[in-house]
Amino acid sequence: MSVGAQLQHARSERRLSLADVTKETKIQPWVLEALEADRLPELMSPIYVKGFLTTYAKFLHVDPEALVAQLRWPQAATLQGSTPPTPQESQSMPVTVSFPEGFARRMAVSLAVAVCVVGIMVLKPLHHRSLHTSKAKAAPTLAATPRLASIITAPVSEPEVAKPLLPQLALLQSEPLELEISADHTTWVRLKADGKLLAQQRLLRGAHNHWTAKKRFELIVSKPSQIELTLNGQSITPFAIAHDGHLLITRHGITRLPDDEQ
Repeated sequence: MSVGAQLQHARSERRLSLADVTKETKIQPWVLEALEADRLPELMSPIYVKGFLTTYAKFLHVDPEALVAQLRWPQAATLQGSTPPTPQESQSMPVTVSFPEGFARRMAVSLAVAVCVVGIMVLKPLHHRSLHTSKAKAAPTLAATPRLASIITAPVSEPEVAKPLLPQLALLQSEPLELEISADHTTWVRLKADGKLLAQQRLLRGAHNHWTAKKRFELIVSKPSQIELTLNGQSITPFAIAHDGHLLITRHGITRLPDDEQ
């Protein structure tokens, strides 16, 4: 069974709808549907895919590591249409330039005139300067064709790439921040609450801890994919994975912990 089929089977056995899963995990329904259809690796970067898959699998009591190992990522050929070419590729790619209507005819006439000029210059060197000057004025140049110049120099806009969205958090300004950590494997954590150091230790496998803060948490986790984090009952494990285990948690949201506070 594929990863998506295993997730769908586990959800069906528990008789849960996608709405039920979204209510408990805060993962948006379209992300759950993409996971069960094995399409999320085509829509998001690996770090977000692994984060959402880990949270969903833990909720369904399925081994997340086994599912992550079975993920199938899109091949380079399928991504070529949405990925900008590298400098080496762009040098070897053919460039197509469209010319204004009638330009080829004018270029042919100009080329014939130029050939005549060269012949006259060879046969009559005494008239070289006068002939060269008169014919050069008649020859079309890039400056005389602004439409062609705009076509050649117009910048090529790169396609926009949609950025994946992290789960939305609903936090009340009046309630305290309650952080829970469950360790699936042994890991190391350091936690500050409102500027006070609460923990700097190894969490053994199976450990479960609960802390409270009034304004902010400063959290560092060595293995963010090996733990389950909840903030006021809402899963924030994808944030920990996205920020490499360095989190600044406030009522306004979750961001990466600044380097000067680590």
